[in-house]
Amino acid sequence: MKTIYTILIFLILCPFIHAQNYDANDTSNRIEESLKEIDVSLKNIDTNVMNIKEEIVKENEKPFLGQSIFEDRKDNSAIFLPYGGTFRLSTADASLKLSYVFRISNKHLYYGIDFSGKSNDGLVPLISKGDISPGARVNLNIGLKEIFTRKKDSLIDGWVNLKLGYEGSIFKLYNADSTFSNQIRKVSFNTARASLSFNFKMGGTKLIALSIGYQKVNNYEDLDEIELTDKKIDYDSLTTVLRSFESKTKVRIGDYQTYDQFPLNLDFYWVIGEDSRFGIYNFLRTMITNGKITNGFGTGLYLLKNASPLSSIAGIVFEVKDLSKLKEGFDKNFTINFLIGYNFGY
Repeated sequence: MKTIYTILIFLILCPFIHAQNYDANDTSNRIEESLKEIDVSLKNIDTNVMNIKEEIVKENEKPFLGQSIFEDRKDNSAIFLPYGGTFRLSTADASLKLSYVFRISNKHLYYGIDFSGKSNDGLVPLISKGDISPGARVNLNIGLKEIFTRKKDSLIDGWVNLKLGYEGSIFKLYNADSTFSNQIRKVSFNTARASLSFNFKMGGTKLIALSIGYQKVNNYEDLDEIELTDKKIDYDSLTTVLRSFESKTKVRIGDYQTYDQFPLNLDFYWVIGEDSRFGIYNFLRTMITNGKITNGFGTGLYLLKNASPLSSIAGIVFEVKDLSKLKEGFDKNFTINFLIGYNFGY
Protein backbone atom coordinates (compact mmCIF):
# COMPACT_ATOMS: atom_id res chain seq x y z
CA MET A 1 0.00 0.00 0.00
CA LYS A 2 2.85 2.33 0.87
CA THR A 3 4.37 1.62 -2.51
CA ILE A 4 1.11 2.54 -4.25
CA TYR A 5 0.88 5.85 -2.31
CA THR A 6 4.44 6.68 -3.18
CA ILE A 7 3.78 6.08 -6.88
CA LEU A 8 0.61 8.21 -6.78
CA ILE A 9 2.42 11.11 -5.03
CA PHE A 10 5.22 10.95 -7.61
CA LEU A 11 2.75 11.02 -10.48
CA ILE A 12 0.99 14.02 -8.94
CA LEU A 13 4.22 16.06 -8.27
CA CYS A 14 6.06 15.16 -11.49
CA PRO A 15 4.43 17.84 -13.67
CA PHE A 16 5.22 20.51 -11.06
CA ILE A 17 8.87 19.42 -10.82
CA HIS A 18 9.20 19.42 -14.61
CA ALA A 19 7.58 22.85 -14.82
CA GLN A 20 9.95 24.18 -12.17
CA ASN A 21 12.98 22.88 -14.09
CA TYR A 22 11.62 24.42 -17.27
CA ASP A 23 11.14 27.78 -15.54
CA ALA A 24 14.73 27.70 -14.24
CA ASN A 25 16.11 26.97 -17.70
CA ASP A 26 13.99 29.71 -19.22
CA THR A 27 15.15 32.20 -16.61
CA SER A 28 18.78 31.23 -17.23
CA ASN A 29 18.33 31.75 -20.98
CA ARG A 30 16.71 35.13 -20.43
CA ILE A 31 19.56 36.24 -18.13
CA GLU A 32 22.13 35.15 -20.72
CA GLU A 33 20.32 37.09 -23.48
CA SER A 34 20.15 40.17 -21.22
CA LEU A 35 23.90 39.98 -20.51
CA LYS A 36 24.58 39.75 -24.25
CA GLU A 37 22.41 42.83 -24.84
CA ILE A 38 24.23 44.71 -22.05
CA ASP A 39 27.58 43.73 -23.58
CA VAL A 40 26.49 45.02 -27.00
CA SER A 41 25.24 48.26 -25.40
CA LEU A 42 28.53 48.75 -23.56
CA LYS A 43 30.46 48.24 -26.81
CA ASN A 44 28.26 50.83 -28.52
CA ILE A 45 28.81 53.29 -25.66
CA ASP A 46 32.58 52.74 -25.87
CA THR A 47 32.51 53.39 -29.62
CA ASN A 48 30.49 56.58 -29.12
CA VAL A 49 32.91 57.80 -26.42
CA MET A 50 35.88 57.23 -28.74
CA ASN A 51 34.12 59.17 -31.50
CA ILE A 52 33.39 62.03 -29.09
CA LYS A 53 37.04 62.05 -27.99
CA GLU A 54 38.18 62.30 -31.61
CA GLU A 55 35.80 65.19 -32.21
CA ILE A 56 37.05 66.97 -29.07
CA VAL A 57 40.67 66.53 -30.17
CA LYS A 58 39.85 67.93 -33.59
CA GLU A 59 38.00 70.81 -31.97
CA ASN A 60 40.98 71.61 -29.73
CA GLU A 61 43.64 71.44 -32.44
CA LYS A 62 45.65 74.64 -32.64
CA PRO A 63 47.21 75.61 -35.98
CA PHE A 64 49.91 77.87 -34.50
CA LEU A 65 51.33 76.04 -31.44
CA GLY A 66 52.61 79.21 -29.78
CA GLN A 67 53.39 82.85 -30.35
CA SER A 68 55.58 83.99 -33.23
CA ILE A 69 59.08 85.47 -33.14
CA PHE A 70 58.51 87.39 -36.37
CA GLU A 71 59.69 90.85 -35.31
CA ASP A 72 62.15 93.66 -35.99
CA ARG A 73 65.19 94.68 -33.93
CA LYS A 74 63.02 96.66 -31.45
CA ASP A 75 60.59 93.82 -30.70
CA ASN A 76 57.90 95.40 -32.87
CA SER A 77 55.62 93.44 -35.17
CA ALA A 78 52.16 93.66 -36.68
CA ILE A 79 51.90 89.86 -36.61
CA PHE A 80 50.27 88.40 -33.52
CA LEU A 81 49.17 84.77 -33.24
CA PRO A 82 46.13 84.18 -30.98
CA TYR A 83 47.22 80.84 -29.49
CA GLY A 84 49.72 79.48 -26.99
CA GLY A 85 52.94 81.00 -25.72
CA THR A 86 56.60 81.64 -26.48
CA PHE A 87 59.89 82.16 -24.71
CA ARG A 88 62.36 83.98 -26.96
CA LEU A 89 65.81 85.61 -27.07
CA SER A 90 66.65 88.57 -29.33
CA THR A 91 70.30 89.60 -29.78
CA ALA A 92 69.71 93.02 -31.39
CA ASP A 93 67.27 94.08 -28.69
CA ALA A 94 69.33 92.21 -26.05
CA SER A 95 66.07 91.01 -24.53
CA LEU A 96 64.26 87.96 -23.20
CA LYS A 97 60.49 87.71 -23.58
CA LEU A 98 57.81 85.40 -22.23
CA SER A 99 54.31 85.62 -23.73
CA TYR A 100 51.09 83.63 -23.51
CA VAL A 101 47.53 83.85 -24.81
CA PHE A 102 44.42 82.52 -23.05
CA ARG A 103 41.06 81.65 -24.59
CA ILE A 104 37.85 82.98 -23.07
CA SER A 105 35.80 79.77 -22.80
CA ASN A 106 34.76 78.54 -26.27
CA LYS A 107 34.13 82.01 -27.57
CA HIS A 108 36.16 83.80 -30.21
CA LEU A 109 37.60 86.25 -27.71
CA TYR A 110 41.08 85.86 -26.26
CA TYR A 111 43.47 87.74 -24.01
CA GLY A 112 47.19 87.47 -23.41
CA ILE A 113 50.11 88.98 -21.58
CA ASP A 114 53.83 89.23 -22.26
CA PHE A 115 56.85 90.32 -20.22
CA SER A 116 60.30 91.24 -21.47
CA GLY A 117 63.53 92.40 -19.89
CA LYS A 118 66.45 93.89 -21.76
CA SER A 119 69.84 95.58 -21.65
CA ASN A 120 69.82 98.95 -23.42
CA ASP A 121 73.59 98.67 -23.93
CA GLY A 122 73.48 95.32 -25.72
CA LEU A 123 74.51 91.79 -24.77
CA VAL A 124 78.30 92.34 -24.55
CA PRO A 125 78.30 94.50 -21.37
CA LEU A 126 75.74 92.15 -19.84
CA ILE A 127 77.82 89.04 -20.50
CA SER A 128 81.24 90.52 -19.77
CA LYS A 129 80.65 92.65 -16.66
CA GLY A 130 76.96 92.75 -15.92
CA ASP A 131 77.14 96.55 -16.29
CA ILE A 132 73.91 97.44 -18.06
CA SER A 133 71.21 100.04 -18.45
CA PRO A 134 68.16 97.86 -17.75
CA GLY A 135 64.76 98.07 -19.36
CA ALA A 136 61.46 96.22 -19.03
CA ARG A 137 58.21 95.99 -20.92
CA VAL A 138 54.80 94.47 -20.19
CA ASN A 139 51.87 94.21 -22.62
CA LEU A 140 48.25 93.13 -22.36
CA ASN A 141 46.63 91.77 -25.52
CA ILE A 142 42.88 91.53 -26.14
CA GLY A 143 41.45 90.31 -29.41
CA LEU A 144 38.77 88.69 -31.53
CA LYS A 145 39.72 85.68 -33.65
CA GLU A 146 38.04 83.81 -36.52
CA ILE A 147 36.26 86.91 -37.75
CA PHE A 148 35.83 85.54 -41.28
CA THR A 149 34.80 81.97 -40.59
CA ARG A 150 33.59 79.69 -37.82
CA LYS A 151 35.18 76.56 -39.29
CA LYS A 152 38.37 75.31 -37.65
CA ASP A 153 39.77 73.84 -40.89
CA SER A 154 39.21 76.97 -42.94
CA LEU A 155 42.14 78.12 -45.06
CA ILE A 156 41.15 81.77 -44.67
CA ASP A 157 41.01 83.43 -41.30
CA GLY A 158 41.58 86.78 -39.65
CA TRP A 159 41.75 88.38 -36.23
CA VAL A 160 42.02 91.78 -34.58
CA ASN A 161 44.36 92.47 -31.65
CA LEU A 162 44.51 95.44 -29.27
CA LYS A 163 47.79 95.79 -27.37
CA LEU A 164 48.17 98.02 -24.30
CA GLY A 165 51.53 98.21 -22.59
CA TYR A 166 54.07 99.96 -20.44
CA GLU A 167 57.82 100.34 -20.91
CA GLY A 168 60.47 101.59 -18.52
CA SER A 169 64.26 101.98 -18.72
CA ILE A 170 67.19 103.49 -16.86
CA PHE A 171 70.06 105.12 -18.79
CA LYS A 172 73.50 106.39 -17.82
CA LEU A 173 74.42 109.74 -19.39
CA TYR A 174 77.64 111.78 -19.18
CA ASN A 175 77.86 115.58 -19.20
CA ALA A 176 81.40 116.97 -18.99
CA ASP A 177 80.10 120.50 -18.32
CA SER A 178 78.47 119.51 -15.02
CA THR A 179 80.24 119.47 -11.68
CA PHE A 180 82.41 116.40 -11.17
CA SER A 181 79.98 114.62 -8.85
CA ASN A 182 77.08 115.23 -11.28
CA GLN A 183 78.79 114.37 -14.56
CA ILE A 184 77.36 110.84 -14.58
CA ARG A 185 73.63 110.79 -14.04
CA LYS A 186 70.91 108.19 -14.34
CA VAL A 187 67.84 109.05 -16.37
CA SER A 188 64.53 107.20 -16.16
CA PHE A 189 62.42 106.67 -19.25
CA ASN A 190 58.76 105.61 -18.91
CA THR A 191 56.01 105.41 -21.48
CA ALA A 192 52.62 103.91 -22.18
CA ARG A 193 52.20 102.01 -25.45
CA ALA A 194 49.16 101.12 -27.52
CA SER A 195 48.58 99.52 -30.92
CA LEU A 196 45.78 98.01 -32.98
CA SER A 197 46.64 95.28 -35.48
CA PHE A 198 44.77 93.26 -38.08
CA ASN A 199 46.06 89.82 -39.16
CA PHE A 200 44.93 87.90 -42.22
CA LYS A 201 45.88 84.21 -42.72
CA MET A 202 45.76 82.57 -46.15
CA GLY A 203 46.12 78.87 -46.85
CA GLY A 204 47.66 78.13 -43.48
CA THR A 205 51.14 79.19 -44.66
CA LYS A 206 50.82 82.92 -45.36
CA LEU A 207 50.23 85.89 -43.08
CA ILE A 208 49.79 89.55 -43.82
CA ALA A 209 49.36 92.02 -40.96
CA LEU A 210 48.94 95.76 -40.51
CA SER A 211 49.16 97.76 -37.27
CA ILE A 212 49.08 101.36 -36.12
CA GLY A 213 49.90 102.64 -32.66
CA TYR A 214 51.33 105.22 -30.31
CA GLN A 215 54.45 105.21 -28.15
CA LYS A 216 57.03 107.55 -26.68
CA VAL A 217 60.59 106.93 -27.84
CA ASN A 218 64.08 108.32 -27.13
CA ASN A 219 67.35 108.78 -28.97
CA TYR A 220 69.52 106.86 -26.49
CA GLU A 221 70.82 104.39 -29.08
CA ASP A 222 71.86 107.27 -31.38
CA LEU A 223 74.12 108.84 -28.73
CA ASP A 224 77.86 108.10 -28.71
CA GLU A 225 79.03 105.44 -26.31
CA ILE A 226 82.16 106.09 -24.23
CA GLU A 227 83.91 104.29 -21.39
CA LEU A 228 84.95 106.25 -18.33
CA THR A 229 87.77 105.12 -16.04
CA ASP A 230 87.79 106.28 -12.42
CA LYS A 231 91.05 105.86 -10.49
CA LYS A 232 91.62 106.08 -6.77
CA ILE A 233 95.11 106.18 -5.24
CA ASP A 234 95.96 105.32 -1.64
CA TYR A 235 99.38 105.96 -0.08
CA ASP A 236 100.71 104.25 3.03
CA SER A 237 103.38 106.39 4.69
CA LEU A 238 104.64 103.53 6.84
CA THR A 239 105.37 101.17 3.99
CA THR A 240 105.68 103.93 1.34
CA VAL A 241 103.38 101.83 -0.86
CA LEU A 242 101.26 103.53 -3.48
CA ARG A 243 98.10 101.58 -4.32
CA SER A 244 95.66 102.44 -7.10
CA PHE A 245 92.14 101.24 -7.82
CA GLU A 246 90.15 101.80 -10.99
CA SER A 247 86.61 101.17 -12.18
CA LYS A 248 85.17 101.47 -15.68
CA THR A 249 81.69 102.67 -16.59
CA LYS A 250 80.06 102.74 -20.01
CA VAL A 251 77.87 105.79 -20.60
CA ARG A 252 76.34 107.72 -23.49
CA ILE A 253 77.23 111.28 -24.35
CA GLY A 254 75.12 113.75 -26.32
CA ASP A 255 71.80 115.56 -26.33
CA TYR A 256 69.30 113.08 -24.91
CA GLN A 257 65.69 113.67 -26.03
CA THR A 258 62.31 111.96 -26.04
CA TYR A 259 59.62 112.10 -28.74
CA ASP A 260 56.02 111.12 -29.40
CA GLN A 261 55.83 108.54 -32.17
CA PHE A 262 53.08 106.93 -34.27
CA PRO A 263 54.36 103.68 -35.86
CA LEU A 264 52.72 102.11 -38.89
CA ASN A 265 53.81 98.48 -39.45
CA LEU A 266 53.17 96.25 -42.46
CA ASP A 267 54.33 92.62 -42.16
CA PHE A 268 54.19 89.69 -44.56
CA TYR A 269 55.20 86.09 -43.86
CA TRP A 270 55.16 83.06 -46.14
CA VAL A 271 56.56 79.52 -46.22
CA ILE A 272 59.07 78.48 -48.92
CA GLY A 273 57.40 75.64 -50.78
CA GLU A 274 55.10 72.86 -49.63
CA ASP A 275 56.13 70.98 -46.46
CA SER A 276 59.15 73.27 -46.12
CA ARG A 277 60.78 74.05 -42.78
CA PHE A 278 61.84 77.55 -43.85
CA GLY A 279 59.80 80.74 -43.83
CA ILE A 280 60.42 84.26 -45.13
CA TYR A 281 59.46 87.32 -43.09
CA ASN A 282 59.30 90.78 -44.73
CA PHE A 283 58.29 94.06 -43.12
CA LEU A 284 57.99 97.79 -43.74
CA ARG A 285 58.22 100.39 -40.96
CA THR A 286 56.89 103.94 -41.18
CA MET A 287 57.51 106.14 -38.14
CA ILE A 288 55.86 109.52 -37.66
CA THR A 289 58.01 111.22 -35.02
CA ASN A 290 57.22 114.84 -34.12
CA GLY A 291 55.84 115.37 -37.62
CA LYS A 292 58.84 113.79 -39.35
CA ILE A 293 58.35 110.59 -41.37
CA THR A 294 61.04 107.90 -41.59
CA ASN A 295 60.80 104.62 -43.48
CA GLY A 296 62.65 101.38 -42.92
CA PHE A 297 62.41 97.78 -44.04
CA GLY A 298 63.73 94.34 -43.28
CA THR A 299 63.66 90.68 -44.23
CA GLY A 300 64.30 87.49 -42.32
CA LEU A 301 64.77 83.76 -42.75
CA TYR A 302 63.21 81.44 -40.15
CA LEU A 303 63.59 77.77 -39.25
CA LEU A 304 60.21 76.19 -38.53
CA LYS A 305 58.97 73.27 -36.47
CA ASN A 306 58.23 70.11 -38.40
CA ALA A 307 54.68 70.19 -39.84
CA SER A 308 54.07 73.58 -38.16
CA PRO A 309 54.38 76.30 -40.81
CA LEU A 310 53.65 79.19 -38.40
CA SER A 311 55.72 77.94 -35.46
CA SER A 312 59.33 79.14 -35.67
CA ILE A 313 62.37 77.85 -33.76
CA ALA A 314 64.98 80.41 -34.80
CA GLY A 315 65.51 83.21 -37.28
CA ILE A 316 67.94 85.77 -38.66
CA VAL A 317 66.61 89.21 -39.63
CA PHE A 318 68.35 91.95 -41.65
CA GLU A 319 67.02 95.48 -41.16
CA VAL A 320 67.63 98.96 -42.52
CA LYS A 321 66.44 101.51 -39.99
CA ASP A 322 66.11 104.62 -42.19
CA LEU A 323 66.05 104.55 -45.99
CA SER A 324 66.99 108.23 -46.21
CA LYS A 325 70.38 107.51 -44.57
CA LEU A 326 71.56 104.79 -46.94
CA LYS A 327 74.04 107.20 -48.58
CA GLU A 328 75.70 107.78 -45.20
CA GLY A 329 76.65 104.11 -44.94
CA PHE A 330 75.32 101.37 -42.74
CA ASP A 331 76.98 101.87 -39.34
CA LYS A 332 74.04 102.26 -36.91
CA ASN A 333 71.52 102.21 -39.76
CA PHE A 334 71.90 98.48 -40.47
CA THR A 335 71.20 95.66 -38.01
CA ILE A 336 71.46 91.88 -38.02
CA ASN A 337 69.24 90.25 -35.43
CA PHE A 338 69.34 86.62 -34.30
CA LEU A 339 66.24 85.21 -32.63
CA ILE A 340 65.73 81.93 -30.79
CA GLY A 341 62.31 80.83 -29.60
CA TYR A 342 60.62 78.02 -27.74
CA ASN A 343 56.92 77.75 -28.56
CA PHE A 344 54.33 75.92 -26.51
CA GLY A 345 50.58 75.45 -26.92
CA TYR A 346 47.74 74.88 -24.49
